[in-house]
Amino acid sequence: MNGDDLDARIARKIEDECRRQIEKYLRKIEDEIKALRELIESSKLVHKETVAIFVDSQNLYYSARTGYAAKVNYEKLLRLITGTRHLIKAYAYIVQPPEGDVKPFATSLERIGYIVKTKDVRTRANGSAKANWDMGIALDILGILDRVDTIVLASGDGDFVPLVDFIRAKNKRVEIFAFPDNTAYDLKDKADRFEPLGENVILT
Repeated sequence: MNGDDLDARIARKIEDECRRQIEKYLRKIEDEIKALRELIESSKLVHKETVAIFVDSQNLYYSARTGYAAKVNYEKLLRLITGTRHLIKAYAYIVQPPEGDVKPFATSLERIGYIVKTKDVRTRANGSAKANWDMGIALDILGILDRVDTIVLASGDGDFVPLVDFIRAKNKRVEIFAFPDNTAYDLKDKADRFEPLGENVILT
């Protein structure tokens, strides 16, 4: 065998080996791409709906007192709303009356898992009093809107209708959990879901 033939055989071997290595490397890349695609698809399947909860405790208090002469079990309410979804935050809004102390109530809510916000009753010059969390709730919702799939508002107050319209315009779901007899019709109608509350959240 002359030198040219030997060189040609060596060149072919080198070429064949390079081809095998390249094919092996390409197969490895294809396997990794396939595994990555499967991982992406599986992550889509296990994605849990994210939810933020906003509880108008004053509205629920009067609704439960009027309809059941009882109080709301906020732990049951939290479990009912959350279900199997991933809870991002749960807010509870409390009004502090001139007389009495809401701190024990606020502490009990914090132990359950709520972020509690308290506001004092504001007395007007004419002697009337006012205290609501409408604006505060709206601002908190706007602050978290981009981080969740669904906003849940536990209130039957019809003043929240424009807020519900705004949230839905941002392609987010809105759910209303409230006592049906004390819930504005427009609020039920505008929401993606209305869940009537009753004995299932009454404190026994």
